[in-house]
Amino acid sequence: MIAPADVALGILAGGRGERVGGRDKAWLLRGGLPALDGLLTELKVQAFGQRLASVRDEDARWAARGFRCVPDLRPGQPGPLAGIEALAAACTTPWLLLLPVDVFDLPPGLFDRLAALASPNGCCLRDAGGLQPLVGLWPRAALGQAASAALAAGEGAVHRALVTLQPATLDVTPRRLGNANTPDAYDGAP
Repeated sequence: MIAPADVALGILAGGRGERVGGRDKAWLLRGGLPALDGLLTELKVQAFGQRLASVRDEDARWAARGFRCVPDLRPGQPGPLAGIEALAAACTTPWLLLLPVDVFDLPPGLFDRLAALASPNGCCLRDAGGLQPLVGLWPRAALGQAASAALAAGEGAVHRALVTLQPATLDVTPRRLGNANTPDAYDGAP
């Protein structure tokens, strides 16, 4: 079993937030809490070896929650693969638990379930919507290599880049993860 101390929690939060008016989703309220705090509450595991956040702008609120902010290594915000590449490069543990900041309704015991199933190539989640590679436990070095190789080849799709690793899959079907990707997913939506 993979111990939390051997894992960096990597939060993808570097998007432009175009569907929410350019705002940073991490700090938008859902159920009275910033989205990041709600995600951490759902995750329950707090004792990771490292906490990293792929962000577009540093914000002291990340540091207050024990996160190190990590900017993309490539200019122009080329998407989530660039965030994954940056997180893997900054990671000092052998494993990286990847989560987007706008995901919610995580299955209970997510980390333990991913860790129990992880092959040397990692483990990602499948829900009723299909494969969800942005929710997974990945070997840091292989994850970084896959993201960098895909970006160098002009590939921007996370699922096509990471499926090359042939990870194990935690299937939680018929459950479907939530994705707070529109203004109405947050408190006080117009």
